[in-house]
Amino acid sequence: MKTRRWDRIYVFVFSATSFAALSFASLFVVPLVEFTDAETGEIVRKTLAADGQYQLILISMLPVFLTGSALWVIPKDGIPDRAAKINLWVATFLIYVFVVLFIFVNGILFFPTAILMTAAAVGSQVRRRKRTIFAESPGESKSGLGGGKRRRKKG
Repeated sequence: MKTRRWDRIYVFVFSATSFAALSFASLFVVPLVEFTDAETGEIVRKTLAADGQYQLILISMLPVFLTGSALWVIPKDGIPDRAAKINLWVATFLIYVFVVLFIFVNGILFFPTAILMTAAAVGSQVRRRKRTIFAESPGESKSGLGGGKRRRKKG
């Protein structure tokens, strides 16, 4: 049985989407709010949901939507077209803006997503040959750069 391979750009964006969803889910588990109780002097830690900061939770859905939109437009088994590359770069930029603006609240959780989106965006700009189904003939160069350096006869 032959399985289809995903393109490397799609793998990066899929991984970024997975990390974004995992980071968003961790907002409900990881205690990010810390305050000192005035009566007892005890340090209390709560999650964002337990503290009732639902606006921040809604804003934190932004990286999930951005990576999801990039995942939706990137083809699984081919080179992305120009519109997909633009979507990828804009989503990467906006995720970095999110990470910088919310670095002290929950932005650091989405840093792996930003790194993977950067890898996908940069990887989409690298030119590559389209894969061919047929194998090369034995006489052809496998590097695509010709026969290599020729040796010169010395006198």
